[in-house]
Amino acid sequence: MNVSILILTLNEEQDLAGCLESVRFSDDVVVFDSYSSDRTVDIAREYGARVIQRKFDNWSAHQNWAMENVDFKHDWVFYLDADERMTPELEAAIQKVAADPDEHRVAFYAGRKNYFLDRWCRRAMAPGTIMRFFKPTNIRFERLVNPTPVIDGAYGYFDELFIHYGFSKGLRPWLDKHNGYSNMEAEEGFQVRRGSLAHSLRNIFTHDRAKRWQAVKNTSFFLPARSSNRFLYIYLGQLGVFDGLAGFHYSWMISMYESWIGMKIRELESDCRIDPEDFVSSISNEAAPTNGPKIDVIIPTRNEARHIAMTVRSAKTLGRVFVLDSQSTDDTQQLAREAGAEVYENPFVSYAQQKNWGLENLPLTGDWVYILDADELIPAALRDEVFRVTANPGQTTGYYINRRLFLFGRSVRFGGLYPSWNLRLFRRGKARYEDRSVHEHMICEGPTTYLKNAMLHIRLDTVQRFIGKHIHYADLESDEWVRHRFGVGGGAKVERLFRDSLRARQWLRRNAWPRMPFRPMLRFFYMYVLRLGILDGRIGLHLAILMSQYEYMISLLYREKVSAIRAGKVNQPETNSAAKTTTQDAPKPDG
Repeated sequence: MNVSILILTLNEEQDLAGCLESVRFSDDVVVFDSYSSDRTVDIAREYGARVIQRKFDNWSAHQNWAMENVDFKHDWVFYLDADERMTPELEAAIQKVAADPDEHRVAFYAGRKNYFLDRWCRRAMAPGTIMRFFKPTNIRFERLVNPTPVIDGAYGYFDELFIHYGFSKGLRPWLDKHNGYSNMEAEEGFQVRRGSLAHSLRNIFTHDRAKRWQAVKNTSFFLPARSSNRFLYIYLGQLGVFDGLAGFHYSWMISMYESWIGMKIRELESDCRIDPEDFVSSISNEAAPTNGPKIDVIIPTRNEARHIAMTVRSAKTLGRVFVLDSQSTDDTQQLAREAGAEVYENPFVSYAQQKNWGLENLPLTGDWVYILDADELIPAALRDEVFRVTANPGQTTGYYINRRLFLFGRSVRFGGLYPSWNLRLFRRGKARYEDRSVHEHMICEGPTTYLKNAMLHIRLDTVQRFIGKHIHYADLESDEWVRHRFGVGGGAKVERLFRDSLRARQWLRRNAWPRMPFRPMLRFFYMYVLRLGILDGRIGLHLAILMSQYEYMISLLYREKVSAIRAGKVNQPETNSAAKTTTQDAPKPDG
């Protein structure tokens, strides 16, 4: 066989064996690996492939390095991803080309059979054409992501298709991956928008398919409503509607991806960042009083080096500060210690488990406990109110505290994100968190009431970090839905958590909301229209879109997990992960 195979990998132990099986006809298979941490390299060597490793930087640079530095055995190379499979029909076609000494073309495009939700999605995920068969000396690539080939010579097209299992690892990896891809697309779009529309239109009518595709792509960065246009194009223009549920979901997911690109481009153009130092003046300069009620502050952390120093300074105005860290890999622990906190470490299992572990194991001595997130600050007015109410609490055992949110460079006043009440201050030993993976709430023994002043929620998130967090939260929330579906949820009964309107809202959220149709659209309408998110301007629109997408991701991941249980691919859930933990002996301070 006179064809070499190139396979790019990073942690592909699940898919690589199937890919290698499909190219056993080749005597020169090169696995170009980006330092995988799983068994990818071992599997490649078990199949007799050559392994070459390089740290990934971006797609075009990575592929160009392979073209210039890999010593392929044969003149012709076919490139595959690990989740793709060669077909016998395409194998015969490439062998015929490679064996022809008179072949003047130097590259060939081929299409893919794309599978989604266990079916060939032939319209919404149209085969398209991708340049995959080539002579390396005649090829180079451009663009950071979805690279465009620049071909030095004539090229052709294959009618035969290869197979693509793009969702073989599930929906969560696809979402994470496209959050990363949208960063690189936004960088490209940002650079394109710094030029002129006329320049982007220059090659839109060329006969060169690759240049025409690039011109259309560049032009789209200047158009409004890119995400909606992409949905209509795939679902109606490409007839994705005839692919059934798979066609609808794929169209919606790509539309969501396009919206991420648009938001990240605007983020680059506006440079809408928050400087935590802008809030220094809101923090009291007074130390915690030596007389009166004692308050301990617990700050759960993981990789919060950006926030932690100021948060600890703010918390110290209340009393003794404990940073409960989940094995951070940045400077969180050092910065917290330097700011005056006592630092303890405990492996993370769930948000509820971590906080409950801290309540049970940290050497707390105060009369009251305040739970503070690492991106929250206690302004002077709230600090004074806390000391005032705890000095004469009567029968009250817990206090709800409001939060003012600062995100993407400005204060968020509407959209249902303000007011945001959280039970954070309580008598020691009188409260703990319900057994829930995410969006856990406090169970407090005794009467509770509300404070007038709010804490500040200073989120330094980029759009990428915000999306990444909510992909993670959607995964956890869908787990809770699955547990609830099979009757093994660990959450507390709502009447133990809230009173009045908050209790009613939480009951609706947990019992009625998961059964509601059109949840993403309802969430958008609720935030943007009913809760006046429109008055927050562009950030109000973006948050309403992002949170509607969050609802969509929960539903999609939930359906995937329930389908896997019904198909016998995974076991039915038994209990909440937070319930499996046991109390350990109290640790010594780290360091």
